[in-house]
Amino acid sequence: MNMKQTAAVLVLAASALATGNTFAAGLTNAEHYPFAEVTSMKMMDKNKDGMISRKEFIDMMGMAWDMNAKKMGATTMMNPEQYRQFLDYLKAGA
Repeated sequence: MNMKQTAAVLVLAASALATGNTFAAGLTNAEHYPFAEVTSMKMMDKNKDGMISRKEFIDMMGMAWDMNAKKMGATTMMNPEQYRQFLDYLKAGA
């Protein structure tokens, strides 16, 4: 992932944090989804209209945060090491 893409993902992930998220609560075994699957059209397009809305995208980025925060023992905040692990998760999906 180049710097512009990484910056865009981080901005969108931060936006997801600001909006809150109830989406992940409806998924079972959410902690097992790899980032590439979370960002797939199939997973993001919840209303199946063939397009991804900003809300659908933000919901999935929030789910990515929730999955990783839970795995790392974080809740609404991450320490520097947890954030590094989260970035590694995002990079793995590239």
